[in-house]
Order: sequence, then C-alpha cells, then structure tokens
Amino acid sequence: MTKEKNVQPLRTAQEIGDMRWALERYASSRDLFLFNLGINTGLRVSDLVPLKVKDVKEKVHLVITEQKNGKTKRFMLPKATREMIEDYIRGMQEEDYLFSSRKG
Repeated sequence: MTKEKNVQPLRTAQEIGDMRWALERYASSRDLFLFNLGINTGLRVSDLVPLKVKDVKEKVHLVITEQKNGKTKRFMLPKATREMIEDYIRGMQEEDYLFSSRKG
C-alpha cells in the first residue's frame, strides 16, 4: 500500500524563485526545463511529458489535449519561452520526446 503525498503548489514568486535556484544548481537541464516550461505555460507535468520536439519546434502557439479532462487547449508561447525551447531542443530530432526518462 502506498501512502499518498500531499503536494502543495508553489504559490509565490519567492517560492518559484527558490525552486528555480535549487534546480539550476542541483538538477539536470531536463528537470530545470520541465519546471520552467510548466511555470511559463501553467501546464501539468502529465500534459508536458508526452510532448515531442515537433510539437514545440518553431511554434508560436502550443496546442495540447489536457490529460486530466481531455479538453484541447491552445495558447501563445511568449518569446522568452520560445527561446528557452529552441535552446533546449538544439540537436534533438523531431520525433524525440522533450522529456525522455532518466533511463533513456
């Protein structure tokens, strides 16, 4: 039997900044990018993990189907987020998942 964890969202700019600081120093670039993309888009991890490079490469808008409720969501990616994406995917193939597992 597994015990459920009660995870609270980061609510303040200070909490977000503290988490980003820790990830920049102690986490992989994958984990930092996952955090930043989630914060910048407001998407859940379950909506980000299935994304492939082709879903975000050179896109101004992102279209996803939310895993939790099946609703399609379309929104604009700010320039800073697009630049962050382009830096992260440099050298990756179109069919690569943005967030491959740590095991490969």
